Amino acid sequence: MQRLSLGARNALEIARFGRLTEPYRAPYQVMQHDDIMRLRRYDGRRAGTGLESPILLVPPLMVTSEVYDIAPDVSAVARLLEEGVDVWLCDFGAPEREEGGMERTLDAHVQAVSRAVDYVAELTGHDVHLAGYSQGGMFCYQTAAYRRSERLASVITFGSPVDIHRNLPNVGEGAAEQIIQVLQKVLEKPLEHIDGLPGFMSSTAFKLVSLRKELTQIGDFVAKLHDRQALEKRESRRRFLGGEGFVAWPGPAFRKFVDEFIVNNRMLSGGFVIDGRTVTLADITCPVLYFVGERDDIARPASVQAIQRAVVDAEVFEVSVPAGHFGLVVGSGALRRTWPTVVQWMRWRDIDGPKPRALLADVETVPLEDPEVAGFDDIDVDLRLFFDAIGDTLTSVWNRIGQMTDDAGDVVTSLRFQ
Repeated sequence: MQRLSLGARNALEIARFGRLTEPYRAPYQVMQHDDIMRLRRYDGRRAGTGLESPILLVPPLMVTSEVYDIAPDVSAVARLLEEGVDVWLCDFGAPEREEGGMERTLDAHVQAVSRAVDYVAELTGHDVHLAGYSQGGMFCYQTAAYRRSERLASVITFGSPVDIHRNLPNVGEGAAEQIIQVLQKVLEKPLEHIDGLPGFMSSTAFKLVSLRKELTQIGDFVAKLHDRQALEKRESRRRFLGGEGFVAWPGPAFRKFVDEFIVNNRMLSGGFVIDGRTVTLADITCPVLYFVGERDDIARPASVQAIQRAVVDAEVFEVSVPAGHFGLVVGSGALRRTWPTVVQWMRWRDIDGPKPRALLADVETVPLEDPEVAGFDDIDVDLRLFFDAIGDTLTSVWNRIGQMTDDAGDVVTSLRFQ
Protein backbone atom coordinates (compact mmCIF):
# COMPACT_ATOMS: atom_id res chain seq x y z
CA MET A 1 0.00 0.00 0.00
CA GLN A 2 2.89 2.32 0.75
CA ARG A 3 4.41 1.70 -2.69
CA LEU A 4 1.03 2.32 -4.32
CA SER A 5 0.58 5.53 -2.35
CA LEU A 6 4.05 6.85 -3.25
CA GLY A 7 3.59 5.83 -6.88
CA ALA A 8 0.22 7.60 -7.08
CA ARG A 9 1.72 10.74 -5.54
CA ASN A 10 4.61 10.82 -8.03
CA ALA A 11 2.30 10.06 -10.96
CA LEU A 12 -0.01 12.92 -9.94
CA GLU A 13 2.91 15.35 -9.74
CA ILE A 14 4.14 14.31 -13.20
CA ALA A 15 0.60 14.66 -14.57
CA ARG A 16 0.20 18.15 -13.08
CA PHE A 17 3.65 19.64 -13.72
CA GLY A 18 5.13 17.34 -16.36
CA ARG A 19 8.31 16.79 -14.38
CA LEU A 20 9.71 15.97 -10.94
CA THR A 21 12.89 18.04 -11.01
CA GLU A 22 14.08 21.39 -12.26
CA PRO A 23 15.52 21.32 -15.80
CA TYR A 24 19.22 20.48 -15.83
CA ARG A 25 21.71 22.54 -17.80
CA ALA A 26 25.44 23.01 -17.39
CA PRO A 27 26.28 26.72 -17.05
CA TYR A 28 27.43 28.53 -20.18
CA GLN A 29 27.68 31.94 -21.80
CA VAL A 30 26.28 32.89 -25.21
CA MET A 31 29.28 34.40 -26.97
CA GLN A 32 27.65 35.13 -30.33
CA HIS A 33 24.07 35.21 -31.58
CA ASP A 34 22.61 35.48 -35.08
CA ASP A 35 19.51 34.33 -36.97
CA ILE A 36 20.77 30.75 -37.24
CA MET A 37 22.72 29.96 -34.13
CA ARG A 38 23.71 30.84 -30.58
CA LEU A 39 27.35 30.09 -29.90
CA ARG A 40 27.81 28.75 -26.36
CA ARG A 41 30.98 28.56 -24.30
CA TYR A 42 30.66 26.37 -21.21
CA ASP A 43 31.89 27.36 -17.76
CA GLY A 44 33.72 25.18 -15.27
CA ARG A 45 36.73 24.04 -17.25
CA ARG A 46 39.40 22.45 -15.06
CA ALA A 47 42.67 24.35 -15.35
CA GLY A 48 46.24 23.09 -15.57
CA THR A 49 45.73 20.18 -17.97
CA GLY A 50 47.83 21.56 -20.83
CA LEU A 51 44.99 21.41 -23.36
CA GLU A 52 44.55 24.73 -25.13
CA SER A 53 42.80 23.94 -28.40
CA PRO A 54 38.99 24.25 -28.06
CA ILE A 55 36.39 21.77 -29.20
CA LEU A 56 33.28 22.99 -31.05
CA LEU A 57 30.30 20.61 -30.77
CA VAL A 58 27.66 20.54 -33.53
CA PRO A 59 24.27 18.83 -33.03
CA PRO A 60 22.10 17.37 -35.82
CA LEU A 61 19.17 19.46 -37.00
CA MET A 62 16.39 17.20 -35.69
CA VAL A 63 17.86 16.85 -32.18
CA THR A 64 18.44 19.61 -29.63
CA SER A 65 21.93 20.67 -28.61
CA GLU A 66 21.21 19.18 -25.15
CA VAL A 67 22.11 15.78 -26.61
CA TYR A 68 25.62 16.62 -25.37
CA ASP A 69 24.39 17.64 -21.91
CA ILE A 70 21.23 15.71 -21.02
CA ALA A 71 21.91 14.92 -17.36
CA PRO A 72 24.89 15.30 -14.99
CA ASP A 73 25.75 11.58 -15.00
CA VAL A 74 25.67 11.23 -18.81
CA SER A 75 26.86 14.69 -19.88
CA ALA A 76 29.57 14.80 -22.52
CA VAL A 77 30.05 18.50 -21.77
CA ALA A 78 30.69 17.81 -18.08
CA ARG A 79 33.17 15.06 -18.89
CA LEU A 80 35.12 17.24 -21.32
CA LEU A 81 35.23 20.14 -18.84
CA GLU A 82 36.59 17.80 -16.15
CA GLU A 83 39.42 16.87 -18.51
CA GLY A 84 40.31 20.52 -19.01
CA VAL A 85 38.82 20.95 -22.49
CA ASP A 86 37.57 24.36 -23.62
CA VAL A 87 34.03 23.41 -24.73
CA TRP A 88 32.00 25.41 -27.27
CA LEU A 89 28.69 24.45 -28.87
CA CYS A 90 26.57 25.51 -31.84
CA ASP A 91 22.98 25.84 -30.63
CA PHE A 92 20.53 25.99 -33.56
CA GLY A 93 17.61 26.25 -31.15
CA ALA A 94 14.10 25.13 -32.07
CA PRO A 95 13.38 26.50 -35.57
CA GLU A 96 9.61 26.10 -35.14
CA ARG A 97 9.69 28.59 -32.25
CA GLU A 98 11.89 31.23 -33.89
CA GLU A 99 11.00 33.85 -36.48
CA GLY A 100 12.00 32.61 -39.92
CA GLY A 101 13.34 29.41 -38.40
CA MET A 102 11.46 27.10 -40.75
CA GLU A 103 12.92 28.92 -43.77
CA ARG A 104 16.55 28.14 -42.94
CA THR A 105 18.65 26.49 -45.62
CA LEU A 106 21.34 23.85 -45.33
CA ASP A 107 23.92 26.30 -46.68
CA ALA A 108 23.04 28.78 -43.94
CA HIS A 109 23.77 26.19 -41.26
CA VAL A 110 27.14 25.25 -42.79
CA GLN A 111 28.10 28.91 -43.08
CA ALA A 112 27.02 29.50 -39.45
CA VAL A 113 29.30 26.68 -38.27
CA SER A 114 32.10 28.11 -40.39
CA ARG A 115 31.65 31.56 -38.81
CA ALA A 116 31.71 29.92 -35.38
CA VAL A 117 35.05 28.29 -36.23
CA ASP A 118 36.48 31.70 -37.16
CA TYR A 119 35.17 33.28 -33.95
CA VAL A 120 36.43 30.53 -31.65
CA ALA A 121 39.82 30.33 -33.33
CA GLU A 122 40.30 34.11 -33.18
CA LEU A 123 39.21 34.41 -29.55
CA THR A 124 41.24 31.46 -28.24
CA GLY A 125 44.23 31.82 -30.56
CA HIS A 126 44.16 28.09 -31.37
CA ASP A 127 42.88 25.90 -34.17
CA VAL A 128 39.55 24.23 -33.45
CA HIS A 129 38.58 20.57 -33.11
CA LEU A 130 35.23 20.45 -34.91
CA ALA A 131 33.03 17.63 -33.60
CA GLY A 132 29.53 16.56 -34.63
CA TYR A 133 27.03 13.81 -33.90
CA SER A 134 25.00 12.09 -36.63
CA GLN A 135 23.88 14.68 -39.19
CA GLY A 136 25.81 17.26 -37.16
CA GLY A 137 28.94 15.34 -38.13
CA MET A 138 27.92 15.71 -41.76
CA PHE A 139 27.88 19.47 -41.10
CA CYS A 140 31.42 19.15 -39.79
CA TYR A 141 32.58 17.35 -42.93
CA GLN A 142 30.84 19.91 -45.13
CA THR A 143 32.25 22.85 -43.14
CA ALA A 144 35.77 21.44 -43.24
CA ALA A 145 35.51 20.94 -46.99
CA TYR A 146 34.02 24.41 -47.46
CA ARG A 147 36.89 25.97 -45.46
CA ARG A 148 39.52 23.60 -46.89
CA SER A 149 40.36 22.81 -43.25
CA GLU A 150 41.50 26.37 -42.46
CA ARG A 151 41.85 26.89 -38.67
CA LEU A 152 40.79 23.32 -37.98
CA ALA A 153 42.94 21.08 -35.80
CA SER A 154 40.80 18.06 -36.69
CA VAL A 155 37.30 16.84 -37.50
CA ILE A 156 35.63 14.39 -35.10
CA THR A 157 32.34 12.69 -35.94
CA PHE A 158 30.04 10.20 -34.23
CA GLY A 159 27.80 7.98 -36.36
CA SER A 160 27.86 10.37 -39.34
CA PRO A 161 27.06 8.70 -42.69
CA VAL A 162 28.95 9.61 -45.85
CA ASP A 163 27.65 6.99 -48.29
CA ILE A 164 23.95 7.10 -47.40
CA HIS A 165 23.11 4.52 -50.07
CA ARG A 166 25.00 2.00 -47.92
CA ASN A 167 22.52 2.63 -45.11
CA LEU A 168 19.92 0.31 -46.64
CA PRO A 169 20.41 -3.14 -45.07
CA ASN A 170 21.48 -6.03 -47.31
CA VAL A 171 20.88 -4.10 -50.51
CA GLY A 172 23.47 -3.64 -53.23
CA GLU A 173 24.48 -0.19 -54.39
CA GLY A 174 22.59 -0.48 -57.69
CA ALA A 175 19.42 -1.69 -55.97
CA ALA A 176 19.73 1.08 -53.36
CA GLU A 177 19.86 3.74 -56.07
CA GLN A 178 16.76 2.31 -57.75
CA ILE A 179 14.83 2.17 -54.46
CA ILE A 180 15.79 5.75 -53.57
CA GLN A 181 14.87 7.03 -57.04
CA VAL A 182 11.43 5.42 -56.76
CA LEU A 183 10.94 6.97 -53.32
CA GLN A 184 12.03 10.35 -54.68
CA LYS A 185 9.32 10.27 -57.34
CA VAL A 186 6.72 9.36 -54.74
CA LEU A 187 7.81 12.01 -52.23
CA GLU A 188 8.84 14.83 -54.58
CA LYS A 189 5.49 16.62 -54.66
CA PRO A 190 4.71 16.32 -50.93
CA LEU A 191 8.19 17.58 -50.03
CA GLU A 192 7.68 20.71 -52.13
CA HIS A 193 4.69 21.73 -50.04
CA ILE A 194 5.82 21.04 -46.48
CA ASP A 195 7.24 23.74 -44.22
CA GLY A 196 9.56 21.23 -42.60
CA LEU A 197 9.77 18.00 -40.67
CA PRO A 198 8.13 18.54 -37.23
CA GLY A 199 10.00 17.41 -34.15
CA PHE A 200 7.16 15.16 -33.00
CA MET A 201 7.49 13.17 -36.24
CA SER A 202 11.16 12.42 -35.57
CA SER A 203 10.34 11.52 -31.98
CA THR A 204 7.39 9.31 -32.93
CA ALA A 205 9.29 7.57 -35.73
CA PHE A 206 12.14 6.81 -33.36
CA LYS A 207 9.73 5.27 -30.84
CA LEU A 208 7.95 3.21 -33.48
CA VAL A 209 11.07 1.63 -34.93
CA SER A 210 12.39 0.92 -31.42
CA LEU A 211 9.03 -0.19 -30.06
CA ARG A 212 10.35 -3.10 -28.03
CA LYS A 213 12.78 -0.96 -26.09
CA GLU A 214 10.23 1.83 -25.80
CA LEU A 215 7.85 -0.58 -24.09
CA THR A 216 10.70 -1.80 -21.87
CA GLN A 217 11.45 1.79 -20.84
CA ILE A 218 7.77 2.39 -20.01
CA GLY A 219 7.60 -0.79 -17.97
CA ASP A 220 10.74 0.15 -16.07
CA PHE A 221 9.32 3.62 -15.40
CA VAL A 222 6.07 2.22 -14.01
CA ALA A 223 7.93 -0.32 -11.88
CA LYS A 224 9.96 2.48 -10.27
CA LEU A 225 7.08 4.93 -9.96
CA HIS A 226 7.18 4.64 -6.15
CA ASP A 227 10.94 5.37 -6.00
CA ARG A 228 11.29 9.16 -6.13
CA GLN A 229 15.10 9.06 -6.14
CA ALA A 230 15.26 6.64 -9.09
CA LEU A 231 12.73 8.72 -11.04
CA GLU A 232 14.64 11.94 -10.43
CA LYS A 233 17.88 10.33 -11.59
CA ARG A 234 16.33 9.43 -14.93
CA GLU A 235 14.07 12.49 -15.27
CA SER A 236 16.15 14.39 -17.83
CA ARG A 237 16.65 11.30 -19.98
CA ARG A 238 12.96 10.38 -19.83
CA ARG A 239 11.87 13.83 -20.97
CA PHE A 240 14.56 14.03 -23.67
CA LEU A 241 13.46 10.76 -25.24
CA GLY A 242 9.82 11.59 -24.58
CA GLY A 243 9.94 14.45 -27.06
CA GLU A 244 11.87 17.38 -25.57
CA GLY A 245 15.04 16.26 -27.33
CA PHE A 246 13.57 16.56 -30.82
CA VAL A 247 12.99 19.75 -32.83
CA ALA A 248 11.75 20.59 -36.32
CA TRP A 249 13.89 20.31 -39.43
CA PRO A 250 13.36 23.43 -41.63
CA GLY A 251 11.80 22.69 -45.03
CA PRO A 252 14.48 24.18 -47.34
CA ALA A 253 17.27 22.46 -45.39
CA PHE A 254 15.39 19.16 -45.36
CA ARG A 255 14.66 19.25 -49.10
CA LYS A 256 18.29 19.92 -50.02
CA PHE A 257 19.42 17.20 -47.64
CA VAL A 258 17.10 14.69 -49.32
CA ASP A 259 17.96 15.78 -52.86
CA GLU A 260 21.75 16.11 -52.58
CA PHE A 261 22.79 13.75 -49.83
CA ILE A 262 20.18 10.97 -49.98
CA VAL A 263 19.06 10.80 -53.60
CA ASN A 264 22.29 11.91 -55.29
CA ASN A 265 24.73 10.80 -52.56
CA ARG A 266 26.83 13.95 -53.01
CA MET A 267 28.90 13.40 -49.87
CA LEU A 268 30.66 10.55 -51.64
CA SER A 269 30.62 11.50 -55.31
CA GLY A 270 30.17 14.55 -57.48
CA GLY A 271 30.54 17.17 -54.77
CA PHE A 272 27.93 19.52 -53.33
CA VAL A 273 27.26 23.24 -53.55
CA ILE A 274 27.66 25.59 -50.59
CA ASP A 275 26.99 29.29 -51.16
CA GLY A 276 27.32 28.85 -54.93
CA ARG A 277 30.65 27.02 -54.69
CA THR A 278 31.16 23.34 -55.43
CA VAL A 279 33.18 21.51 -52.79
CA THR A 280 33.97 17.86 -52.09
CA LEU A 281 35.17 15.98 -49.04
CA ALA A 282 38.47 15.58 -50.89
CA ASP A 283 39.07 19.23 -49.91
CA ILE A 284 39.54 18.15 -46.28
CA THR A 285 43.20 18.09 -45.30
CA CYS A 286 43.08 18.07 -41.48
CA PRO A 287 43.07 14.77 -39.52
CA VAL A 288 39.73 13.01 -39.18
CA LEU A 289 38.61 10.83 -36.27
CA TYR A 290 35.27 9.07 -36.72
CA PHE A 291 33.32 6.82 -34.37
CA VAL A 292 31.15 4.01 -35.69
CA GLY A 293 28.50 2.13 -33.70
CA GLU A 294 28.64 -1.62 -34.09
CA ARG A 295 24.89 -1.84 -33.37
CA ASP A 296 23.96 1.36 -35.17
CA ASP A 297 20.97 0.83 -37.50
CA ILE A 298 20.48 4.55 -38.22
CA ALA A 299 24.02 5.19 -39.50
CA ARG A 300 25.25 1.74 -40.44
CA PRO A 301 29.00 1.05 -40.24
CA ALA A 302 29.44 0.79 -44.03
CA SER A 303 27.87 4.21 -44.59
CA VAL A 304 30.04 5.82 -41.90
CA GLN A 305 33.28 4.12 -42.95
CA ALA A 306 32.91 5.57 -46.47
CA ILE A 307 34.75 8.66 -45.19
CA GLN A 308 37.92 6.66 -45.82
CA ARG A 309 37.15 6.72 -49.55
CA ALA A 310 35.97 10.32 -49.66
CA VAL A 311 38.95 11.94 -47.91
CA VAL A 312 42.15 11.40 -49.89
CA ASP A 313 44.64 13.97 -48.55
CA ALA A 314 44.22 13.60 -44.79
CA GLU A 315 44.82 11.05 -42.05
CA VAL A 316 41.64 9.19 -41.18
CA PHE A 317 41.20 7.13 -38.01
CA GLU A 318 38.31 4.88 -36.93
CA VAL A 319 37.07 3.96 -33.46
CA SER A 320 34.49 1.19 -33.28
CA VAL A 321 32.14 1.28 -30.29
CA PRO A 322 29.79 -1.55 -29.23
CA ALA A 323 26.77 0.75 -29.11
CA GLY A 324 23.77 1.98 -31.06
CA HIS A 325 23.25 5.44 -32.51
CA PHE A 326 22.48 7.30 -29.26
CA GLY A 327 24.90 5.21 -27.26
CA LEU A 328 27.81 6.64 -29.27
CA VAL A 329 27.55 9.99 -27.48
CA VAL A 330 25.18 9.51 -24.53
CA GLY A 331 25.30 7.00 -21.69
CA SER A 332 27.78 5.19 -19.53
CA GLY A 333 29.45 3.53 -22.53
CA ALA A 334 30.10 6.89 -24.17
CA LEU A 335 31.57 8.28 -20.94
CA ARG A 336 33.90 5.31 -20.65
CA ARG A 337 35.00 5.01 -24.26
CA THR A 338 33.90 7.77 -26.65
CA TRP A 339 34.70 10.94 -24.73
CA PRO A 340 37.95 9.75 -23.10
CA THR A 341 39.13 8.82 -26.60
CA VAL A 342 38.25 12.33 -27.82
CA VAL A 343 40.34 13.85 -25.02
CA GLN A 344 43.24 11.47 -25.74
CA TRP A 345 42.96 12.40 -29.43
CA MET A 346 43.20 16.12 -28.64
CA ARG A 347 46.23 15.53 -26.41
CA TRP A 348 47.88 13.42 -29.09
CA ARG A 349 47.32 16.00 -31.83
CA ASP A 350 47.98 19.13 -29.77
CA ILE A 351 50.63 18.40 -27.14
CA ASP A 352 52.31 15.20 -28.39
CA GLY A 353 50.52 13.01 -25.88
CA PRO A 354 50.32 9.24 -26.33
CA LYS A 355 48.25 7.81 -29.15
CA PRO A 356 44.66 7.13 -28.03
CA ARG A 357 44.31 3.64 -26.67
CA ALA A 358 41.29 2.96 -28.90
CA LEU A 359 43.50 3.46 -31.96
CA LEU A 360 46.05 0.84 -30.91
CA ALA A 361 45.84 -2.41 -32.84
CA ASP A 362 45.85 -4.67 -29.78
CA VAL A 363 42.84 -3.09 -28.04
CA GLU A 364 40.01 -5.51 -27.40
CA THR A 365 36.44 -4.34 -27.90
CA VAL A 366 34.24 -5.32 -24.97
CA PRO A 367 30.53 -4.64 -24.44
CA LEU A 368 29.79 -1.61 -22.30
CA GLU A 369 27.09 -2.44 -19.80
CA ASP A 370 25.97 -0.46 -16.80
CA PRO A 371 22.42 -1.13 -15.59
CA GLU A 372 22.57 1.80 -13.19
CA VAL A 373 22.59 4.33 -16.01
CA ALA A 374 20.79 2.33 -18.66
CA GLY A 375 18.47 4.13 -21.01
CA PHE A 376 20.87 5.25 -23.72
CA ASP A 377 23.40 2.45 -24.01
CA ASP A 378 20.47 0.14 -24.77
CA ILE A 379 18.86 2.33 -27.42
CA ASP A 380 19.21 0.63 -30.76
CA VAL A 381 16.63 0.91 -33.47
CA ASP A 382 15.08 -2.50 -34.02
CA LEU A 383 15.07 -2.27 -37.81
CA ARG A 384 16.34 -5.82 -38.09
CA LEU A 385 13.34 -7.06 -36.11
CA PHE A 386 11.06 -4.94 -38.30
CA PHE A 387 12.56 -6.28 -41.54
CA ASP A 388 12.52 -9.86 -40.26
CA ALA A 389 8.79 -9.54 -39.61
CA ILE A 390 8.25 -8.28 -43.16
CA GLY A 391 10.44 -11.09 -44.43
CA ASP A 392 8.37 -13.70 -42.62
CA THR A 393 5.18 -12.29 -44.11
CA LEU A 394 6.62 -12.26 -47.62
CA THR A 395 7.85 -15.82 -47.20
CA SER A 396 4.37 -16.98 -46.20
CA VAL A 397 2.71 -15.22 -49.14
CA TRP A 398 5.35 -16.55 -51.52
CA ASN A 399 4.75 -20.11 -50.39
CA ARG A 400 0.96 -19.77 -50.65
CA ILE A 401 1.06 -18.84 -54.32
CA GLY A 402 3.26 -21.85 -55.00
CA GLN A 403 6.33 -20.08 -56.32
CA MET A 404 8.72 -22.72 -55.00
CA THR A 405 11.98 -22.31 -56.89
CA ASP A 406 15.56 -23.04 -55.97
CA ASP A 407 16.37 -19.40 -55.43
CA ALA A 408 13.17 -18.53 -53.54
CA GLY A 409 15.12 -17.98 -50.35
CA ASP A 410 17.43 -15.47 -52.01
CA VAL A 411 14.51 -13.66 -53.62
CA VAL A 412 12.61 -13.37 -50.34
CA THR A 413 15.73 -12.20 -48.51
CA SER A 414 16.16 -9.46 -51.10
CA LEU A 415 12.49 -8.53 -51.23
CA ARG A 416 12.02 -8.25 -47.47
CA PHE A 417 14.61 -5.47 -47.29
CA GLN A 418 13.63 -3.74 -50.52
